[in-house]
Amino acid sequence: MAGHVFISHGSENRDEANDLVAFIESHGVKAWIAPRDVRPGIDYSEALQAAIEGCAAFVVLVTEMANKSPYVRAETEMAFSNSKPIFPVRLADISPAPGLAFFLKIRHWTDAYGKERDASLDRLALELRTLSGLVPAEAPPPAEPAPAPPPPPAPEPAAAAPPPDLAKAPPAPSAPPAAPADAERLAAAIGPNASWYLERWREMDGRKSQIQWNWPACLANILWFAYRKMWVPVAALAVFIILLNVLGLLSRPLGIAAAFLSVAATFATGALGTSFYRRHVGKLVAGTAGLDREAAMAQLKARGGASPKAVLIVAAVALAATAAAIAFVLLRGGNIRPVSGDPFFEGATSGDEPALGNDSSTTVDRSTAFGTTGTETNVVTQQPVIDEATANRLDELRNQLDESMSLLEQEQQQQQTQQAPPPDE
Repeated sequence: MAGHVFISHGSENRDEANDLVAFIESHGVKAWIAPRDVRPGIDYSEALQAAIEGCAAFVVLVTEMANKSPYVRAETEMAFSNSKPIFPVRLADISPAPGLAFFLKIRHWTDAYGKERDASLDRLALELRTLSGLVPAEAPPPAEPAPAPPPPPAPEPAAAAPPPDLAKAPPAPSAPPAAPADAERLAAAIGPNASWYLERWREMDGRKSQIQWNWPACLANILWFAYRKMWVPVAALAVFIILLNVLGLLSRPLGIAAAFLSVAATFATGALGTSFYRRHVGKLVAGTAGLDREAAMAQLKARGGASPKAVLIVAAVALAATAAAIAFVLLRGGNIRPVSGDPFFEGATSGDEPALGNDSSTTVDRSTAFGTTGTETNVVTQQPVIDEATANRLDELRNQLDESMSLLEQEQQQQQTQQAPPPDE
């Protein structure tokens, strides 16, 4: 489609974008806008790319929604990479977001608001006609040949319609229902506290940093990842925690090292959890490209959002694993002996020696202890003993679980508060 003008806009501004299309096409310029000009059955992203590569000019409607839309940014970047003439159009006094400002701040803006709105739109239409290969509207008609008889009077041409009010004109009736807005898809994929995460991601873009502190990700750790349905980090953290617990049971020095690693992992998830979650949500939204609104929203709500049931399952598994570890230590407490005299293996044990039951009789040589001779037979009741390092580790795991459940309850209460209907006045 040679000579057309591509219109880039946020999905929530489709009415304003359709008004702009109607104004441009009223001046004889062919406009291309999604989803109106995407043929059924065609891959959505491929159709957008082909339309941008084949356009004569690229018009981007700069609004608050466009600043938040990753698709508007991607389309503008593609037009910039293909050296297309870019025309930013504003409906209000707004500055482009950092992602758009790189491509738009050096351009001449068209302000479709205020006293100069009509003149600005007329200049835009004239420039688009020229780029599209059309004769400018102001060009004089060719002179009539002298010998030709005068033609019959032609009906007076209708006066050129003034530029439509972009804020009040009705949308083009031929446009099919638009795809769901970018923010709508992101919110559906996030679920509870969507506005908080969207705001944090905008802050990360402004700082050009992947670090954003997240207290639930720090304190709840694996339970937070399970709550947000990020199963790969859940599996990785589970393996990591098991390894740390095994190290803690081997010896006291290894237990201290495992404690430091556990603290480091906690701070890492707090600093990078929001970035991990952004990638997770981005993959979910990208997977809905080309789907209609109903199918896209259903898929995002099924695969995204939050899962309190997953938290309960992971917590139950953690409690079961902790109980199994305690039982193992208690049952093996009488069968263990040091594996080496090396201080590195202090506390490491082996179960090769036979266990003493509760009613086992032992022969104790008391001559050394009391300075007497002979032996005495005494019934010794052996009690299982947990060393201090193991007891401290179990208390730490229990405290972390209590803090995690408390944070998740607070987040659910915030969600219920945000979703509660306003009181009747």
